[in-house]
Amino acid sequence: MSFQSTQAVQTRFVSARLLASAVVTLALTATPLTSWSQGDAEVVKMSQSGVCHDTSSRHYARVKNFKPYDSIQACLDDGGRTPKK
Repeated sequence: MSFQSTQAVQTRFVSARLLASAVVTLALTATPLTSWSQGDAEVVKMSQSGVCHDTSSRHYARVKNFKPYDSIQACLDDGGRTPKK
């Protein structure tokens, strides 16, 4: 392999690594396409265990897999419960 072809292979390899790094960085830092806030009010989240979390819940930010509701009452009416204190 000549010096020029080796250099071309190295350049393509570096370019591919930079592209892969950029894609990973964007994937990790991208904001979700949908926002769970509705105007100024945040949605109530029903966790997979059936607990209704509003923004005053200390676990609100941790709940990632949830069903959204407009109010705590709507969440409770759908079979959810309030968090244990």
